Amino acid sequence: MQIEVLSVSVEDKGKYKMMEVAYKSDGKVTSKKVMSFGNAADVFKRLTNAKPGDTFDIKSEKNDKGYWDWVGISDGTGSMTAAKPAGNATPKSTYETAEERANRQVLIVRQSSLSNAVEYLALNTKKVPSVQEVVEVAKFFESYVFGKQDTPEDLSMESLESDVL
Repeated sequence: MQIEVLSVSVEDKGKYKMMEVAYKSDGKVTSKKVMSFGNAADVFKRLTNAKPGDTFDIKSEKNDKGYWDWVGISDGTGSMTAAKPAGNATPKSTYETAEERANRQVLIVRQSSLSNAVEYLALNTKKVPSVQEVVEVAKFFESYVFGKQDTPEDLSMESLESDVL
């Protein structure tokens, strides 16, 4: 659409500026509010220095709420200044993937199994267990938690003494 500027007034709203453009188009006089941010930022910049009687070609698009936004402007030379899309770049997700969550669960079970192996060996043996003994019992607990061992009864002092100790 082609407009003829009648007047331009800019109001400072703190974090942004709002411009009211009174214009004539197709013989009708009307006005449009243009913000200094979003899709209208380039239009706002171009109209900041507009004088009464200046003519512009305006490109407008309907936004998500059903209102017409001015998104491009040219001064009749045919070089339309298109507005850039509003908003910031899409932030990267910080959520774990399913694989990362599964790996974290394995680590949690391993840590818990190690703690419980130390406790189990401390209660059931008279000597201080070695690191190898703790790791073997922890692996047994871990395999039980993940369903690789049938029953916890498989871990008896006799099996420990023959397998680990």
